[in-house]
Amino acid sequence: MLLEETLINILHKLEDMEELMQLSISALTTKKAVSKFLNKSEKTIDNYIKNETFKLGTHYKILSNDKIEFLPFGILEFKKSAKIPIEYEEKETKPIIISDTSRRILKNVI
Repeated sequence: MLLEETLINILHKLEDMEELMQLSISALTTKKAVSKFLNKSEKTIDNYIKNETFKLGTHYKILSNDKIEFLPFGILEFKKSAKIPIEYEEKETKPIIISDTSRRILKNVI
């Protein structure tokens, strides 16, 4: 029974943490809060909307009074996806061809 009780306690703690996260993340509805959360300027947030980096319905919605309200979970997903490392293709390195004179000079240096 000890294992079962421990798992139940862990579950309760996770539920408490989830509730606290939902309370704190619900403040991410304004441009100022989003810019602070993402460490970007408000102008950058405007550009994200303009160039469709932020998607309507996913990252923000437009209210009936034409004001923009950000969707906290969409913003959180955006921040998480920005942390995914970008893989770069390694370019093939071509051998360097040098003249005999250069080779003799470098022979003494290297």
